[in-house]
Amino acid sequence: MADEITPTATGASLERRLATILCADIAGYSKLMEANEERTVQVFRGHREIFESMVNLHRGRIFNTAGDALLVEFNSAVEAVRCATEIQAALATRNEHLGPAEKMLFRIGINLGDVIVQGGDLLGDGVNVAARIQTATEPGGIRISGSVYDQIQNKLSLGFKLLGEQSYKNISKPVRTYAISEAAAISAAAPRASTKMTAIAAAALLAIGAAVYWGYHQYASSREERARIEAELQTQLTAQKQATEKAQQAADNARREALLQGQKQAAEETLRRAQQERNLLEQERKSVENQKHAIVAAKKEQAATLQTAAVTPRTAAQYDGTYDGTLCTYFKNRQPACRALALMVRNGIAEGAGAAVRQKTSSVKGTVDATGAFELTLAGTTPAGSSSEAILAGRIENDAIVASGQWRSGVPVSGNWKRAH
Repeated sequence: MADEITPTATGASLERRLATILCADIAGYSKLMEANEERTVQVFRGHREIFESMVNLHRGRIFNTAGDALLVEFNSAVEAVRCATEIQAALATRNEHLGPAEKMLFRIGINLGDVIVQGGDLLGDGVNVAARIQTATEPGGIRISGSVYDQIQNKLSLGFKLLGEQSYKNISKPVRTYAISEAAAISAAAPRASTKMTAIAAAALLAIGAAVYWGYHQYASSREERARIEAELQTQLTAQKQATEKAQQAADNARREALLQGQKQAAEETLRRAQQERNLLEQERKSVENQKHAIVAAKKEQAATLQTAAVTPRTAAQYDGTYDGTLCTYFKNRQPACRALALMVRNGIAEGAGAAVRQKTSSVKGTVDATGAFELTLAGTTPAGSSSEAILAGRIENDAIVASGQWRSGVPVSGNWKRAH
């Protein structure tokens, strides 16, 4: 994420509004990626699904992402803080099923402030303050600005710790900051079944006591009748006590069964997600193997062609061969998105294929003339799943291709390749 988000349009054309901004990222994400890229991406994908479901539940809107960083807009400060606490609680549960080297902890910062609307994006100090608070938050924690605290105090059963006026990078004035010391209110309500059974027992005892009192005064003249009534009442009391104990035991058994069912469902869901991740990894592995096999086959075909071909005048065929390299797309305010892409040039025609988003494949076709002039058309898929196209132009010199251009949307793209020997 950039150090700060600054608007570029003139003041007369800007739309402003008051919004609660939640900023979150993974603590130590770069270190996790360095240790195990594929597993880190898989775990983060699961964390992000939980994050997005909680945001949708609390009527938030994710308006910007960059790697592991997420920016969310809420119309309500109360909903933003509720969402943050539920996210941390849900991710803590998911982390319990992960190994020590795989656990991911979000840092969350929340600020209420004035923002600038630019299309679907939000800019300005309201966003920057949330981002700075987030960077100062401990892993797994939540911090909020004073403007958020003023809106939610006495509305949520949470513990808050005043950190005082904090100074943040590139923020001119200190920001009153609070840390949330607990993730959810603690409910101490007793189980309904127990309360109900206690009420039944109490009512039964009162009824029995009243009956005993009535019987004693009604039949005081007859000891035998009184003894009989007392015996019946004692039998009723014993039966009622047994019924109460059975009801209490049934309620306890029901609670245990519900707990076991919940644990079973959680375990089944974890296994299901793990199987999905394994299937996805296997698909990616097969895709990489297929690309490698295609490159090896192309190299073998090229070697056979060179051994049998006669000497010809200098034409576009002089540039024939396999070129290994990288294709990079340059998004605004983000790191370049680069991926490996191999090209096969033969008789003035350049072709290749590479992995794209959503497990789809992007294809490239181009031409090379006898002077080395190079033109390439790239057909791919956007993160939203729609098709897109880019045109690149360049030259082949000294066994290397350098080309640049842009996608149909206007996003710049460039490529560099070197002929394999």
